[in-house]
Amino acid sequence: MIGQLLAGHYKVLEVLGEGGFGQTYVVEDIHLPGKPKCVLKRLKTINTDAESLETARQLFYKEAETLLQLGNHSQIPKLLAYFEQNQQFYLVQEYIEGHPLSRELPLGSRWTEVQTIEMLIEVLSILEFVHSQGVIHRDIKPDNLIRRASDRKLVLIDFGSIKQLRTQTATAAGRQNVTAIFGTRGYMPSEQIRRLPRPSSDIYALGMIGIQALTGVYPHTLQDDPETGEIVWQHLASTSPELAAILCKMTRYHFKDRYQTATEVLTALRKLDNSVGRTTANSDANVVLHQLTLEWVEDGQLKYRTLADKERSKNPGKIRIGRDPQQCDLVLQDPTISGLHVEIFFHQQRQRFYLRNLRQQNPPIVDRQLLLAGEIPLSAGSTVRLGQQDFRVREIACKHYPQGYMPMDYAKCFAITLASSQPPPKTIRVSQLKKSEESGKKVPSHKSLVVPASIAPKKVQPKLKVVTAIATSAIAGVFILSATKFNKNNSQQNFLSQQPQLCRVVSPSGGKLLAKLRPQPQTEIGALKQLNLGEKVLFIKVKGDFVQVKLADGTQGWVFGDDIQRCDKTIGNSGSFYSGSNVQPN
Repeated sequence: MIGQLLAGHYKVLEVLGEGGFGQTYVVEDIHLPGKPKCVLKRLKTINTDAESLETARQLFYKEAETLLQLGNHSQIPKLLAYFEQNQQFYLVQEYIEGHPLSRELPLGSRWTEVQTIEMLIEVLSILEFVHSQGVIHRDIKPDNLIRRASDRKLVLIDFGSIKQLRTQTATAAGRQNVTAIFGTRGYMPSEQIRRLPRPSSDIYALGMIGIQALTGVYPHTLQDDPETGEIVWQHLASTSPELAAILCKMTRYHFKDRYQTATEVLTALRKLDNSVGRTTANSDANVVLHQLTLEWVEDGQLKYRTLADKERSKNPGKIRIGRDPQQCDLVLQDPTISGLHVEIFFHQQRQRFYLRNLRQQNPPIVDRQLLLAGEIPLSAGSTVRLGQQDFRVREIACKHYPQGYMPMDYAKCFAITLASSQPPPKTIRVSQLKKSEESGKKVPSHKSLVVPASIAPKKVQPKLKVVTAIATSAIAGVFILSATKFNKNNSQQNFLSQQPQLCRVVSPSGGKLLAKLRPQPQTEIGALKQLNLGEKVLFIKVKGDFVQVKLADGTQGWVFGDDIQRCDKTIGNSGSFYSGSNVQPN
């Protein structure tokens, strides 16, 4: 399919994924100025006999009609075209650039109550519209909610498993069609398993996402009460009784006991949302600290730094980043980073971390957007580029500490660099660096900053692959892990040069340095080998949550989809194996 031209308009660029309904691709419309990218979905037809084709055709046009209806909402992808060619059926939809919500919900990451309520209200507003059109989505899950890069809003995708309320059963060729089971384990209620989905089935799934956000636990691992069937989760979260009651009602085992409409849940949440700020402000039982963890690679080492909203810093309330130790709390060495480049701060009213540009002549790139001035909100999975240095927001969390607790002074306790009376060397522009590299000239290097021996990472013996950092803190710390060398040999470059669009780089989730190459998907037995962070592989195909890849030595195997991303994306980008953080299959 790659390179094929469909309907005389759409040139296939890459594979996005494969599901029960068919395959999904990124295409470009060669007839429009700028050749804009679109998402093309091909409906899978197993049988080609006349009766089966007619049934598939009816399903195809039904889905197209529904998508046309739903595309009127700004947070649902628009249907651009649909057609039939060579007994195959195709849908062309709007290309959504962003990352899936699942990237913001890694295992162990807990959201604040305010963040959770904000997410629930936003998605319920979309579901309110979807249900009003007579449609049940049936597969609400984090992977089907895309955080749009342009405005940070959530977009609901993948209506391939829609269920129209008015046509729950249909008759074809004298036989009653049985509605297929669609959904994802952990987010799918009991009536959906019995092939009887209702609008409250979507409410259940969203409630499970809310519980996942508060507990940091994947829904399918939660236990249920053996007598009532209700999910047992409240002991894993620190939340108000009011929000817990709403989530419990959203996720009741029996659909009759749940909220019946999205509007009902919205009403309850909006009342609670208005009181959360006052409750938090009046609470004196403990200190609530909001934390953001950055990760980046420097000098071949993977580094972490956790920032806290009440952390002592040179400019109270803000953590400044750059190369000047006199002005910055996080001091970096890359010569393309400005002396004082950006600052990160926590907005109390909005309950979110923001990044502010402090250097208009050397603007940062946040989630692939050039921030010329002002500030932009950060989320778990957000990417930041300063000069040529890439960062990723690994985690955003909210933690509780005893009354009177304050974060340690990071500069005194961990002293990543010693303040110097000498001003930092002049910033090297990226354009200047590239010209120097092309001409073969050496770029002026910056002086190494002094690191106290008490916290300097120990040298790693050749046989060791991981080093545990010796500087840690309950609030802020730096974790230094030895990372795989990123210099690729010529054989691997030749291996991928012919098919760059299929190049993927190993980027294990959860801060791991290794990814397991399996002989078959969904198996932990008989691993072929361990793939190192930064190793490049060739994409072959997708099967469920796994991707088949090929190594430079010809070895083929399967890796978990979250453990790889596209090669043309920067380190730490929140891209999925489907699209490199651009779009999810719809």
